[in-house]
Amino acid sequence: MPALTQLKYRSLMQLLDALAAPRAAGRLALSEQWRDNEEALGLLRPDDPQHAAFVFTFGQAAGRFGVDLAFSGLADIAAAGVPLVRENLTLEQVVEVLRTHFDLPEHA
Repeated sequence: MPALTQLKYRSLMQLLDALAAPRAAGRLALSEQWRDNEEALGLLRPDDPQHAAFVFTFGQAAGRFGVDLAFSGLADIAAAGVPLVRENLTLEQVVEVLRTHFDLPEHA
C-alpha cells in the first residue's frame, strides 16, 4: 500500500510501522477516506468497517497523536462512558489505545 501512505507525516508512518503485524495479518486495514490527508489516517476492522479509529496529528504537539474511536454499537459504548476522543498521546499510548480498541494481541 505505498500509494496510500507515501504522503503521511513521519509520526504517522512510525505508527503504521508499529501496526505492521496486524495490518499484514488482515486484522487491521487503512481507510481510503483519509488517503490524501498527510496529518491523519483512518484504521478499521476489515470485517466490520464501522469499528474504526481516526488518528490525527493536527492540533497536537510534535510527536503526539489524537485518536477518535468509532464502534459498531455506539449507543452501548456511549452508555458505558468509554472516552471516544483522546489527545496528546505518545506513540506508545496511541498504539495501546488502538490495541485495546481493535482487540489486537499485545505484540501487534
